[in-house]
Amino acid sequence: MTWKFCPHGPISPVVDGVWQVQGSLPGGNPLPRTMVLWRLPSGGLCIHSAVNLSEEGMAELEALGTPEILLIPNRFHRMDAAAWKARYPEIQVIAPKAARRFADQVLATEADCETVLPPLGVRVIHADGLKPLECIYRVGPDDNYALIFTDTLFNVREHLPGVHGFLMRYLTGSTGFFGLTRLARMLGLASAADYKGWLEEQKQASLAAIVVGHGPPIAGNAACMDALNEAIERL
Repeated sequence: MTWKFCPHGPISPVVDGVWQVQGSLPGGNPLPRTMVLWRLPSGGLCIHSAVNLSEEGMAELEALGTPEILLIPNRFHRMDAAAWKARYPEIQVIAPKAARRFADQVLATEADCETVLPPLGVRVIHADGLKPLECIYRVGPDDNYALIFTDTLFNVREHLPGVHGFLMRYLTGSTGFFGLTRLARMLGLASAADYKGWLEEQKQASLAAIVVGHGPPIAGNAACMDALNEAIERL
C-alpha cells in the first residue's frame, strides 16, 4: 500500500507523555483533523485517530516510541488506519465497542479500547448524555492530564472557505465555536442536560488540556475552564 499524506503541522506536546499533530484532509477539504499519540508503559505509542505524516514526520514520531496500538476512535476517523497497519504489521488495532463494526469495514480490529486501555493507565469514559458514538480518554499524569475527544467536541472557531466550508457552517453546524456540532447532536446526543452535567464535572484543577478531533487543542487549566463553559452554554 502506497503511503500518501496531506500537509500537516509539527508533533507538539500536550502534557507529559502526550502529543498531537494537526493534519489536513484530501480533496481540498479545509477541515483540520487531529492525531493524538501517547506513551504506553512499555515505552511504545498509542496512536489515536491515525494521520499519515511525511517521512520526516514519521521519523520524528518513531523517535518518541514504536507505534504499538492503533485506536480507531469512531466510525468516521478511519481514513488512514489501513495504511498504518500495512506500515506497522505488529500494531494492535482497537476501537470502542460501539465502533468496532464500522472500523472492521476498513481494517479488522482485534479488541475493544474499554478492555485494552485501562490496564495501561488510560481512563476510558462513556460520557453521560451521549449515545455510544465514541469514547473520551483521560491520559497523562493525574495532576496534569488531558481529555481526548474526537467528534463530541469541535474547536473550529473560524468559518472555513469554499464549498466544504459553506456546508460545514450551514449544514453540519461545525464551525465558528467550541462545542458540540449540529451533526454530532443528531448522531450522538441522547440528553443535553446529562451531557451538560458531565461537562460541568470535568472542570477540575488538574485538567491541563482538551484535545479534539478537529481543531487545535485547548492548553492550560484556565483556557479549559473557559472552553467547557462555552460548550455547556451552547447545549
